[in-house]
Amino acid sequence: MAMAVASITNGIYHKFLVKEKDKDERNIAIENRAKAKAFDIMEIVFGILVISYVFLRVNLLTIFLAIAAYLVIFASYMVSFSKYHKEM
Repeated sequence: MAMAVASITNGIYHKFLVKEKDKDERNIAIENRAKAKAFDIMEIVFGILVISYVFLRVNLLTIFLAIAAYLVIFASYMVSFSKYHKEM
């Protein structure tokens, strides 16, 4: 429920208040750098999470789901990297 409310308010904010900022190259570069930093941190956090699940002897399904999420994110990164590498 809270995620839906946050998503709706974020959509309204971006639709009505950020029209001019989206076209600014500096803001786009800042947003891309912030996303890249968040992705780097997320890789570390997911790795630590999976290792802690193993040491805490959590249900095997939970461990496999965390590993699957990590692999999906990493695969999407590799596909995007390959695509952008070919374009540039």
